[in-house]
Amino acid sequence: MQVHIIERSNLYEGFFKLEKAVLQFEKFDGTMSEKVSRLNVYRGDAVAVLLYDSKRGKIILVRQFRYPIHTVEPENGWLLEVVAGSIENNCDPIETAVRETEEEAGYKLDPSLFTPLGKCYPSPGGTSERVYLFTADVAEIHRANDGGGLDEEHEDIQLVELDYQEAFQMVDEGEICDAKSLLTLQWLRGKIKAQ
Repeated sequence: MQVHIIERSNLYEGFFKLEKAVLQFEKFDGTMSEKVSRLNVYRGDAVAVLLYDSKRGKIILVRQFRYPIHTVEPENGWLLEVVAGSIENNCDPIETAVRETEEEAGYKLDPSLFTPLGKCYPSPGGTSERVYLFTADVAEIHRANDGGGLDEEHEDIQLVELDYQEAFQMVDEGEICDAKSLLTLQWLRGKIKAQ
């Protein structure tokens, strides 16, 4: 399938980059579309890590303030989610998973402890961001530090430990509503049911 980029321009460049393109794309009948205008919010790629303790039946999540959520649901601006962070400086996703797990949750894990689950596009109609999904079983691993994020990134992260069933109930009741968290928690739920 073909795409012809006719014009491309940057409308904004900061933490995100907003790009506008005029293009034509090949339709399913083999013809080319008319010229259309599309926007892409380029944020870069990220990782998400579901931490769980298989021996104690616990899930370790983080809670932090998310302004975009606050704008549509002010009462839910402090979102409960899995550890996550941006891939920076051309790092490998697993290197980023190791770094973010220590920064946010205080666990210094060997890369071999991470299980890759694949990747997802959280909002493919508006952003090119890819999120690489991982899990890590932290049973019998002691935290190296308190986590909580980095001061220089203005992070204020609270660790939240939940029993498996409590977390799954929060998924079912819509209390946990972050896409990357839902995907990884559903993976864990399936793994537990299969045992």
